[in-house]
This record gives sequence, C-alpha cells and structure tokens, in this order.
Amino acid sequence: MGRNSTTVLVVDDDELMLELAVAALDELGFSRIIAANSGEDGLRVLDRGSADIVLCDLNMPEMDGVEFLRHLSARRFEGSIVLMSGEDKRILRTAESLAKAHGLNVLGAVEKPISAEVLSLLRSHVSPATRSSMPAPAPIQVSVDELRQAIANDEIQVYFQPKVLVGTGRCSGVETLARWKHQTLGFVPPSYFIAIAEREGLIDQITRVILSKALREAGKWTKRGHDLSIAINVSTQTVGKLDLPEFVEKTARMHGVEPSKVMVEVTETQIMRDLTRALDTLTRLRLRRIGLSIDDFGTGYSSLEQLQRVPFVELKVDRAFVDGAAHDPAARAILESSIDLAKKLGLSTVAEGVERADDYQ
Repeated sequence: MGRNSTTVLVVDDDELMLELAVAALDELGFSRIIAANSGEDGLRVLDRGSADIVLCDLNMPEMDGVEFLRHLSARRFEGSIVLMSGEDKRILRTAESLAKAHGLNVLGAVEKPISAEVLSLLRSHVSPATRSSMPAPAPIQVSVDELRQAIANDEIQVYFQPKVLVGTGRCSGVETLARWKHQTLGFVPPSYFIAIAEREGLIDQITRVILSKALREAGKWTKRGHDLSIAINVSTQTVGKLDLPEFVEKTARMHGVEPSKVMVEVTETQIMRDLTRALDTLTRLRLRRIGLSIDDFGTGYSSLEQLQRVPFVELKVDRAFVDGAAHDPAARAILESSIDLAKKLGLSTVAEGVERADDYQ
C-alpha cells in the first residue's frame, strides 16, 4: 500500500483511543500522523504548522471538543474534520451541525472506538500537493440588471430530477429545477439569483416562466405516452397572487396536461407570510384538482398546524432527516414518524436527498 502524504492530527485525551486511532491510520497508509492528548496541544500543533485532517474527540477535560471547534473556526481552519465520541449519538450529531454552522468542513462524525473501516473513508481525501494545485472557484457575481436581461432573453431554463417509487424503482414523476444559462458565466445555480429576484420583485415573473416551460415539457411527455406527474416549487410572492390557480390550470390544459398531474410545492414559511391570501390561493388550486405539497416538512415551527389547515396531498420530508437516516437513529425516527403521519392523513410521501443505497433501502 502506498503511503499517503496527507497530514492528520488526532486529538484525544484517552491514551488508548489515541494509540488505536494512530495505529489504524498508519495501517491505512497515512505517513504524517500527529497525536495530541488535549485540545490545547492540538491548537499548539496547528499554530506551528498545518494539518489536512483533524480527528477530534468531544469529551475532553479543560478544553472539550466543542470549544476546540470554536477555536478552529476562529483560526479559519481550512482542512477537514472528523468528530469522535463515545457519548450519545444525538450529542455527536449536534456537534456535527455546530461544526458546519462554524463553516468547518466536516467529513463525518463517528462513534468510538474508531474502526479501520471508518478511517478508510479518509484515503480518498485530496493530498496537500493536489489540493494546492486546484484553483478555488471564483464566487459568481450577478446583478439585477443582468437578471432582468436574462428573463427577457429567455435564459432561465428548466431541468428535472426524478421522483422514484421506492417499492418498484419506477419513475413516477419529476421535480422541476430552475437554472440560469448565463451568456458568459455558464450555468448559474438558483442560490445565486433567487434571492436577488425576491428582493427586486422579479421572482413571480421567473416562477411563471418556470411553470410555463415545465408544463410545456410535461405536455410533450404526455403525447409520447409517459404518465408522469410534475412538481413545481412556487415562490412566496406567487403564493399570494390570487390569479395563480387560473394561470396553472389554463397553462396545463393548453399543453395537454391534466391539472391532477401538477403538484405545486410550498413551504410553511411561504404560507405564513400572508396567511389569508395563501389559504385563498391554495384552496382554489385544490378545487381545480391541482396537487399541493408541503415542502421541507419538519423544519418549520408549526408544520403540523399547516397540515391541519391546508388541503395538502403530499408531504416532502426534508433531506436533513433522510440523508444518513440509515445510521442516525434520531433522523430515522423522525423520518418514520413523518411517513406514518402522512399515511394516517392519507398523504403521499416524498423523501428528499436520497443519494446513498443504504438510505434508499
């Protein structure tokens, strides 16, 4: 086995656990391993040089792992972190969320004693030499004038991701995604232009462009004999537009799509912005047989209240409770409870963020 030039710093006050982790790393081919038996020692190591990966225990005297993470954030640590702990799994998951909130790159959070199988995931880590040769992507900067021009030039495009039936693996529908095909920057993700559109009052215009393009494509699939539903996320401003139900039904029928095949996705936040107008719009969408889906379920303050208040037909479980659910008891419990709740309410369920075979199973 070739030796890996990645520098790994292991921080743990338990001498036995420290030795086991170092031995496992050495066996996996890591040649540059530094051991520190306290958070203070770990910080001194980082002050003298650098590390590509830090393995850090949470429960340590004097400076615990949470405080250690705070110091890493203050130092703008750019390497990767693996959290270790023998504590409750929920504490470990919370610490992982905290590290990400600090802007740290977390490779994972594992229970002790750490195994060679877990550490083997680190072998795919980019070595310092390779990483330094990779230029950091420049942040995308776009203006409201460019966005207005993009709308006028028909540069906002639609893409689709499949909605798969878990029992059969068959694609039963798609979810619509918006992309901006910029003339010089290439494809611009929605995270770079949706906020601008909302702030400048352009989001309803973009939403209707996406609705029209998506339903046009759905019409083509229908003519080819494909029985697919199509889900479209509707913006906060558009939810408050009283003419939305008429617009969706008219556009769907114009392209030969039954309104019952259209699913409008809304979040709890969108409903609460203007409850009266939202309820008006959403109720009339259902009267036209257009489906309603509550998006990002489980992340709002009163999602259960909205399920009782709004005539939803679909519940989308947020990816935070899906990704990793196979190994995270807390996430799995929330996922199972959400599915059970949906079944009792007669709703279909969509699990967002299924990207690994174990979570799919």
